[in-house]
Amino acid sequence: MGENEWILKHSSAVRVFHYILALSFIPLAVSGIVLCFKPFDEQAMNVWMRIHIVFGVILTVDAVGYLLIGFDRVALFIKRIFSVDKNDLKWFAVLGGYPQKFLLRKEIDVPPMGKYNSGQKLYGICALIGGVVLIGTGWMLWAFPHVIPRGLTLWFGHLHLVFGWGLILFFLVHIFLGIYMFDDFKSMFIDGRIPYGKAEKESPLWVERELVKIEK
Repeated sequence: MGENEWILKHSSAVRVFHYILALSFIPLAVSGIVLCFKPFDEQAMNVWMRIHIVFGVILTVDAVGYLLIGFDRVALFIKRIFSVDKNDLKWFAVLGGYPQKFLLRKEIDVPPMGKYNSGQKLYGICALIGGVVLIGTGWMLWAFPHVIPRGLTLWFGHLHLVFGWGLILFFLVHIFLGIYMFDDFKSMFIDGRIPYGKAEKESPLWVERELVKIEK
């Protein structure tokens, strides 16, 4: 396969899921921050709460719907992000070479990666666990606040707050690096494709173990 040829990295189902996820998480994050600091009067805060609930429902439907129609893809994604080896430890030892690129304007050798690099794996794990916690605690706090014990309600509230802030911070880093790695950004949000040469450079294990086998 030629270096300038294109390969599919993200299917249309993955891209649609990601669109809805991003478009629901951003207003959830903004409304969550407003609800945390409460800068407005009671009437305005009620509006922000409704916004938070509406987009929470949208995110839940998106996540559950994708799980139902793409269980095999979800299982493969989970397998990939939880597959940790010595290359991941070496990647984190140099932080993927990003500090050297940003601060020293030079590139260093980094360990070969699969479809996702070690940083993307970490973000995927945090997004998966954090998303489940936020969806679960969010529904419990909204739908059953008078049913569950008060102590459990407070605990759910603290979990929701901590995981919410954690995902917001991870999301900001994810956006920055996503735009920096613009081919991946376009791939996720436009047509799902990346140049073969770029995949071979950034994800050689993915190309070697999966794409080459498909060609044969």
